[in-house]
Amino acid sequence: MKTFTRKQFTSLASAAAITLVPVAAFAHGRLESAVPPAGSTVDTAPETLRLTFNEELETAFSTVKVTDASGAAVSKEKVKVDAANPRVLTIAVPKLSSGSYFVQWAVMTHDSHKTKGTYGFQVK
Repeated sequence: MKTFTRKQFTSLASAAAITLVPVAAFAHGRLESAVPPAGSTVDTAPETLRLTFNEELETAFSTVKVTDASGAAVSKEKVKVDAANPRVLTIAVPKLSSGSYFVQWAVMTHDSHKTKGTYGFQVK
């Protein structure tokens, strides 16, 4: 059995801690895709927005707000987690007219990490 000096042990422990930091940095929920896609222009207004994340979500602590170009909310619906895929949030929206729309999302993943973001899309 090999023994380490205090200096060697400290160096080894520091190297191990540094190696683990990137793993922790990737442990937060992030938006992987959206329908309609971020930055897109769609010909037909969607009836539902679908946001897919890299981790399973907690419905009670996840929200999506959809606003028009003036900042007015366009949907009063609550978000739902897809029963078939707990990484997907959906929200029903009313018939959207031509214009720009913005999506603000805030989610909590099953491991209690919170994250948020925004994106926009346009309807022709």
